[in-house]
Amino acid sequence: MHRSGGGHVFSKSRLSPPPGDVERYPTEMHVDIRDASTHDAAAISLLVSSLAREHIGPSLGPGGLDVLIASLDFDSTLQRLKDDWLHLAAFDDRDLVAVVVVKPPIHLYHLFVRSDLQRSGIGTKLLDEADRRVQRSCGLRLATVNSSLNAVSAYMRFGFKPDGGVVDIDGVRFQPMSRHDCG
Repeated sequence: MHRSGGGHVFSKSRLSPPPGDVERYPTEMHVDIRDASTHDAAAISLLVSSLAREHIGPSLGPGGLDVLIASLDFDSTLQRLKDDWLHLAAFDDRDLVAVVVVKPPIHLYHLFVRSDLQRSGIGTKLLDEADRRVQRSCGLRLATVNSSLNAVSAYMRFGFKPDGGVVDIDGVRFQPMSRHDCG
């Protein structure tokens, strides 16, 4: 994949700075969104693995965390990049703060945003850009996602609805979801 300049996200922090300390605690941040490359595989793997442990791990069954983390390791991430799965990454200065991954043609595979930036608009910007790219490529919108149990309400805000019951495969529990306004 190629690197490109990208969108910018300016978001308000959820926490206000202490009075008189605006310089030390900025309330707006600049984030660059661009295509990820194989050079980003280690950073992507590290971000998604740590967020999965923190947010998804508690909802998994026995052995589920090991199975999930194995699917997020460097080699798996690198393979998805080499297989041309769409990877859009959001960077704050030099740090990766969020990533969206699409399994072709229309399955939302990952959407991870650093914990302190969740609900800041970065995930929405990434998802919107991924949707635009998918529509340009195949004329459809992202239509399916296997949501971790902690993220179901977030995906519902993005227009996805539960599609059947919770699934447990080797301790990895998820809620299949879809949206039907995909054309």
